Amino acid sequence: MATSVIEICNNALQSLKAERIMSLTDGTESADLCNQVWPSVRDAVLRSHPWNCATKLLQLQQSSTTPAWKWDYAYPLPADCLRILEVVGEDELPVSDWEQMNGDILCDEDSPVYLAYVRREEDPTKYDALLCKVFEAALAAEIAFPLTASVTARQTAEGLLEKRMREARGVDARQAAKVQQLVPSSWAAAKYGGTLR
Repeated sequence: MATSVIEICNNALQSLKAERIMSLTDGTESADLCNQVWPSVRDAVLRSHPWNCATKLLQLQQSSTTPAWKWDYAYPLPADCLRILEVVGEDELPVSDWEQMNGDILCDEDSPVYLAYVRREEDPTKYDALLCKVFEAALAAEIAFPLTASVTARQTAEGLLEKRMREARGVDARQAAKVQQLVPSSWAAAKYGGTLR
């Protein structure tokens, strides 16, 4: 795992044979590029897969404002939500009908409603080691052409990104429990005869 965003950036820069940076604001071209694209690269990579290290479970709080039509209830999403994995109702079974709109989950399910989602994890020490390699490759692919003016460098970085992404997703998926098994399931498991789905 990485110890800092700078470490991820420097590994990406090293793969492009570019100079290392001391900080994202040290005024060099490399630092400026990394500073500019890192947040969008981070969020895009995290959103691309239900990474275990970025998955979170919580109970949503029902909004005091009801939708104007179509749905009975609104539940504001957490500010760090990048991707919804599952919405679960009081019976602890998946809610099949819901919609995401303007930062809310809209549905006909009364509280409590639970959410499994991919969060915007900003702490690099929480990233899996293989996910760090994906971040490095994704960052390199994004800055390769602006930094080197080389199409070949960009294509090489993109090829490495595909390889790293396949490997990381495969390992991560083999370590994942089903989302339904992660939500609160004490009485529901007993009621429905064991582990849910």
